[in-house]
Amino acid sequence: TGAPPGAPPPRFAGTVARWLDGVRQRLDPRTGLLPHRVDPATGAPAEVARATSQSVIQRFLVDVDPAFARAQYLAFRDRFVASPLGLGPAVREYPDGTAEPADVDSGPLVLGVSLSATVVTLGAAQSQGDAALAGALANYGDLVGLPVDTPTTRRYAFGVLPVGDAFLAWSKTARPWVADQPDPPPATVRWWWRLPLLVALLLVGALGWLPELFRRSRHGSLPGRPAGDPRGPVAGGAAGPLP
Repeated sequence: TGAPPGAPPPRFAGTVARWLDGVRQRLDPRTGLLPHRVDPATGAPAEVARATSQSVIQRFLVDVDPAFARAQYLAFRDRFVASPLGLGPAVREYPDGTAEPADVDSGPLVLGVSLSATVVTLGAAQSQGDAALAGALANYGDLVGLPVDTPTTRRYAFGVLPVGDAFLAWSKTARPWVADQPDPPPATVRWWWRLPLLVALLLVGALGWLPELFRRSRHGSLPGRPAGDPRGPVAGGAAGPLP
């Protein structure tokens, strides 16, 4: 195409320059990101930046202007990626410090997290070379996404939501189209991110044993008769056979 590596084709250069100039003048003042909605007449921000649109924007912006895209991605990651209850990375629908209700764009919110935006952010992370975050989001999805495996396929949400499978396939294969693959940004997901989640899972598993442990603590550990039975232990017990 005659364009330098990582740049759009020259015929789009004027359009890209005008678009970037207009965007920079109309960023959401609270986050410095592209707003979720704008005034159709002036382009002025009409709503704060939100993850359902940001996750898609960050997926494609790298092909428009890699430097601008990197700055926007880091700001998005800082304001929207969170670990609710300390249990793994997820993506909030609204920026940190903002609490708004769910709507048709976000879908149901769990502790402020948008499940769809979390999945699409996996693709944005891959497009930015953020393997640490992309891998963590993929691993987390494999746990909470209720996958069902066959010898040749994997379907999430027990296979009843094919659109979710399509989102995951699209996100896991995301790459820049015309830009060079960016260098990895500084990692924010640490190697021990799974530890709190594993502890929580162990505690949930232990809950099933609590009734049995409680019963044993009340009746003692000798089989056959409760502790304190005047007849003593059963035949063959520690005190010897009954007469």
